[in-house]
Amino acid sequence: MSFGLQGESSVALRGPTGVIEGRIANETSHKEGALVVLHPHPLYGGSMDNNVVETVVLAGQAVDLTTLRFNFRGVGGSQGRYDHGVGEQDDVGAALSFLEERYRFKTKVLVGYSFGACVALAYCHREGQGVDHLFLISPPPFMLPDDLSLELPVVRKIVLGEHDDVAPPEQVTARVSGSGAGRLIEVIPGADHFYLGKEGDVKKLLSGFFDTAIGAGK
Repeated sequence: MSFGLQGESSVALRGPTGVIEGRIANETSHKEGALVVLHPHPLYGGSMDNNVVETVVLAGQAVDLTTLRFNFRGVGGSQGRYDHGVGEQDDVGAALSFLEERYRFKTKVLVGYSFGACVALAYCHREGQGVDHLFLISPPPFMLPDDLSLELPVVRKIVLGEHDDVAPPEQVTARVSGSGAGRLIEVIPGADHFYLGKEGDVKKLLSGFFDTAIGAGK
């Protein structure tokens, strides 16, 4: 599925294993904030053309964020090979470095969906800086090692589908303390792991979160 996003330009990033294929839009953002979006599992057809990824991009553009989505190594026009979520963290670092070197945005927002959510969380655990706001969409618990806390200070929201059997809300919520769950977890009624037909709900929810996050960073 494609929403025919307008105003995006193709970009070739310098990655650790070669070229990373990406698309960028809103490069003259007045809010001086940038959004990077990570796609689902490469071995199961995941790419930056995923419906949820495109919905997140639309949500970012709705609040005037510069948006960057890209294909992990070995996907589409990105060079390299799948690396079990480890090397993919370096791809994230390359995307963030590209934004920092080229635009020097004041605020950087990172969003990952499914496999991309796990990579995003692992990256923030590993690096400890470089991301101001992290949003996770349907992180599968079976992909999250026990030492990867969902309660890093940079995590703002964890969005889940009510009927998601890949990232069941009860299993994800069990990884968050009682007080943290009330603050972090947002469940979209009627949605499964793929959010088909629920893209509008995702966009509305995230655009509000993004606007609040960027406003707080001013």
